[in-house]
Amino acid sequence: MCEYVREFTNYILDELTIRKTRFGEILDGVIIGSAYAFDEQAYSRFLPLARAVGLSAAEADFETACAEGRRFLCVRYVQTSKGQPVT
Repeated sequence: MCEYVREFTNYILDELTIRKTRFGEILDGVIIGSAYAFDEQAYSRFLPLARAVGLSAAEADFETACAEGRRFLCVRYVQTSKGQPVT
């Protein structure tokens, strides 16, 4: 998370509190439309849990993304008109 903050924000790390986020907390956020950024290790933990609760989580190609200079996958679920969440 510290790497993400350094790369993508202007926040000063000493002024932030970074803590472990549990899957249930992420799921609560997803329900209200929050976006989450995952590195490869975090997404590998998130994916089976998301699928187990019925979210349509896709496989991620981190190898290609890293080759293109991207190290994080951003996930946000939106509600479609048919009521099915999509990524």
